Amino acid sequence: MTASSDRLLRRTLWGNAAFSVVSGAGLAILAGPFARAAASAPVSVLGLDLAILFELLGLGVVAFGALCAWAASRETLPQGLARLIFAADIAWVAGSVLVLALPASWTTAGIAGIVVVALIVADFVILEYLGLRRIGTAN
Repeated sequence: MTASSDRLLRRTLWGNAAFSVVSGAGLAILAGPFARAAASAPVSVLGLDLAILFELLGLGVVAFGALCAWAASRETLPQGLARLIFAADIAWVAGSVLVLALPASWTTAGIAGIVVVALIVADFVILEYLGLRRIGTAN
């Protein structure tokens, strides 16, 4: 794999890392206000209220961002890990669709937040796909 063949994927992973760390930290820090803005009635999953779920989700997204940064920073880009990140991003978009389909009391702000983040992640999916494909044709 040459530097030019993995440039798109490497830059996409750096972008994914930056977005994930910033948005995850924001979600974890502001979990309470986001939970109040996202739902018009209390939401609980497995006995955890929405604010706690948002806090845990935010911390997980920060860790995911760190993983993206680690992969992007390697001298030789780990293609298996890049494929796993690609699959995780696809799962995020699919999960977002499922969350919107669940019977919950989402507010307009909550729906907009879920949709906007899913669209951003979908953009990463497209760029990761193109980057992985470019590496595949270069090998």
